[in-house]
Amino acid sequence: MGRPDSHGAVELDRDTMADHRAGTNMGRRSMAVGAVVIAATLCSCVSAAAQSLAEVRLADSKYRYVDWNYTWGSGVVVDLFYIGVPGSNEFNLGGGYSFKRGPLVVTPLIYAVLGREDSQRGVKVALLVAFEQDGWKLLSFVGSYLPVSGSVTRYQVLDTLDLTRKIGSQWDAGIQSGVFHSGGAWNPQVGPVLKLNDHLGAWAVSYRFGPQNELRVGRVLTF
Repeated sequence: MGRPDSHGAVELDRDTMADHRAGTNMGRRSMAVGAVVIAATLCSCVSAAAQSLAEVRLADSKYRYVDWNYTWGSGVVVDLFYIGVPGSNEFNLGGGYSFKRGPLVVTPLIYAVLGREDSQRGVKVALLVAFEQDGWKLLSFVGSYLPVSGSVTRYQVLDTLDLTRKIGSQWDAGIQSGVFHSGGAWNPQVGPVLKLNDHLGAWAVSYRFGPQNELRVGRVLTF
């Protein structure tokens, strides 16, 4: 900030304040656009052949994840999830549309992101991919966070990428991986995963090796 008796500095301060107001307005417009897109997605739904999915994941690294997903027969999706790690609690509210071609389902998604810490506000664009054929299953979620306000910077995340093979009537076994990238730093993890399928959904246990090894347990419910 300039000294009050310096005309040039005062003018610079005024310009800085104007830029700040413009940036704030732009951030608000971005959030508003995201909200309109999500609302439009939800309002276009039909009620045929709908399905709900709920998922919980916990890890010894204090990672925690809770998700609720609803898909209409038309392919419209609403997805709300919370993800937490030490020092960060993030809420994602969004939706998208599923495109199905044979055994492949591709779902582009957009979220409004609200963080409890650091005044975090932003938008996340993501892609969910599912493939199942001849006993093989692939499931992947990749996203990119774009900040609107707050001190949380842009990041990219792959969480998770599962490739499994059916074993017997109830079990799936394979590899699980994940990557978090922010500020030029990469945090990759990969390791074995075992899933037990039942009439309600599936249990999953994985151990991921990386800069921080991590034991995860998860439960998926479909209804």
